[in-house]
Amino acid sequence: MILGDLTRSDFNVALPNVIADVCDYLNSLDLTKLETGRHNITDEIYMNVMETEATSAESKQAEIHRNHIDVQVIISGVDCIEYGLSYPDLNQYSDYVDTDDYQLTPDIPCKSAVVLQPKMFAVFFPYEVHKPCCKIEGKPTHIKKLVVKIPYQLINQ
Repeated sequence: MILGDLTRSDFNVALPNVIADVCDYLNSLDLTKLETGRHNITDEIYMNVMETEATSAESKQAEIHRNHIDVQVIISGVDCIEYGLSYPDLNQYSDYVDTDDYQLTPDIPCKSAVVLQPKMFAVFFPYEVHKPCCKIEGKPTHIKKLVVKIPYQLINQ
């Protein structure tokens, strides 16, 4: 997992090239004007823009991806994302959904959480479990965010 802030002039110093390029592209946009839905960035990279209400972490499932890197960027609101760093026990997960590249689990062992504000981002690599859009201190919050999907094979190019 990588955390960053697009408002910092040095946000891309240590990022892999493909992620730095995506973040540079996002910084060229007025994120607040993006319409919800899918937006292609390249032939292989796309983003989903969504608006949602944060819900209690207990009512949600955590997710992992096998083939894509997630770059989650907050546009408005505040997002609490629970995550875990240990390799997941896939026996505790739902069946893998190949078409959308995800598996779900109700809990995250040894979980931590990060709170992201607008223009902050979190990068989750394959098999890094995460549960986004959780309430902070039980308070409902409206969140607009985008999630860029990068095929992991592009990370070393």
